[in-house]
Amino acid sequence: MQNKQQLAQCIQTCTKAANDLRSSANGINNAGVREMLTLGASHIEMCIRQCESLMRMP
Repeated sequence: MQNKQQLAQCIQTCTKAANDLRSSANGINNAGVREMLTLGASHIEMCIRQCESLMRMP
């Protein structure tokens, strides 16, 4: 049970990080930098999806 709680906390932390990256990207004028921040957020979100699938396992 504790592992699932830790995993849930990690998912929340990573979700916030991805959202923060996307928010920061929205304020950047340089297209290359904006794209890299958005790509970083997408990578974090892929990890979140994998963690969510682990949460559903018995």
